[in-house]
Amino acid sequence: MRRAAILVLLAAALPGCGAVPFDYHSQNDIPRGPGMFSGADGAFVFRTKDSDEWREFQEWKRRKAAEERR
Repeated sequence: MRRAAILVLLAAALPGCGAVPFDYHSQNDIPRGPGMFSGADGAFVFRTKDSDEWREFQEWKRRKAAEERR
């Protein structure tokens, strides 16, 4: 009887050996990733006039205005 109890305990503990760790995220937390006002980084980023994105936008604006004048 004692041997059967030990076997049952070992059999019950065996599935726990194959467990894979995972990252827990509460459903009450803000989800990661892009949102309505956030970009692909998942964060709202203020652009400054010194940034490359600002310069690219200004160049695009000039090209678009030049195309519309034609």
